[in-house]
Amino acid sequence: MSYLIRELKPAFERNVEPLIRLFIRLGIRPSFITLSGLFLIALGSYLLYEGERLIAIVFLTLGALSDALDGSLARRSERDSSFGAFIDSLTDRISDALPLMAIALSSEDRYTSLISMLAMLFSFTVSYARARAEGLGYELKVGLFERPERWTLLLIGLTFGYELLTVSLIAIGSFITTLQRAYIFRKISRR
Repeated sequence: MSYLIRELKPAFERNVEPLIRLFIRLGIRPSFITLSGLFLIALGSYLLYEGERLIAIVFLTLGALSDALDGSLARRSERDSSFGAFIDSLTDRISDALPLMAIALSSEDRYTSLISMLAMLFSFTVSYARARAEGLGYELKVGLFERPERWTLLLIGLTFGYELLTVSLIAIGSFITTLQRAYIFRKISRR
């Protein structure tokens, strides 16, 4: 489990508890939050593609926060389900790809485009490694550079205008995490 998830998730969930209670009182379903987050990230990615960096960052941040809320809402409202978890994972992959695609397609620098596509590829392999291990009956919740770290870095990097550095770090961190998961899976599967 990553540092951000292990150390910051409990504090985050305590701080958003009033918002979660409000959502429950209003009857807002976790799937609505999940799909709203995907919409916000899609809109933010389009704006990023169009060169509207500041407003894009606002929508991407709201989308990322929505994604962080849907699981808490599902657990607290007792509406967590296998289908909900499946849809959440599916929309997470789309949400991971959209801003990296926007960077790749809007960049005039071919190197930035290439590295952004590699960042997207290795982000997927991090998630796939865990999903495949779970499909084989193993738990693989390890990794130095999981989704919260990637999104935090992406938002900070975009805010300060360091696209190439940001996508490079995401690509490298995701590649290392994929190798880490493969190594750990090899060890636990041989026991």
